[in-house]
Amino acid sequence: MIIKIISRTEEEFERCEYRQAIKIEVDGRGIFEVHDGELEDSNLSRDFADCWKIPELMQMAYDAGKKGETFEIIKEENEEI
Repeated sequence: MIIKIISRTEEEFERCEYRQAIKIEVDGRGIFEVHDGELEDSNLSRDFADCWKIPELMQMAYDAGKKGETFEIIKEENEEI
């Protein structure tokens, strides 16, 4: 299982008025993304809705470990998030 954690570059962070974002891909498939937004949208029903997927992601990691799969984490910054 290859986990890629993508966040904004420093330049993109500044361009986006100091609002951060994070995206998580598992084996090349985007499955989690949250970002800072307007205050009224910064809740679990909007900008942070993918937080509800955390138990599923934990189960995926646990199952991969039980099967003896490798577990690799890659961190990346880019301007497309």
